[in-house]
Amino acid sequence: MGHFDEMAAKKVVTTAIKDGAKAATVVATTAGSGTCTISGSDLVGSLTFANTWADGDTAVVTFGTAKNVAPHVLICGGAGANVDVDTIAVTTTGFTLTAGGTCAGDLQYLVIEK
Repeated sequence: MGHFDEMAAKKVVTTAIKDGAKAATVVATTAGSGTCTISGSDLVGSLTFANTWADGDTAVVTFGTAKNVAPHVLICGGAGANVDVDTIAVTTTGFTLTAGGTCAGDLQYLVIEK
């Protein structure tokens, strides 16, 4: 089992995962007045959507540091989220969310490197 065998022999104690990653950025491209702001890093953060979003509009998140391979990106809705995302495309430099319609509220993301 490799790493798990080694971990079983040691006691691992942690109270939290500390985010020391570089800041990420976001650029929204919409046909209307849609906006997207980011509060986060290459590891974890929140995207806040507002104004008018339509099918096909995008929010492109760029990592502060490119990855060696495209990571896994997990997305979940925050409080009051009404975000219609059709697709998420992940590359070594970031990820793109493509709207399927209305986007309002917050989404949280977590990036896990392979």
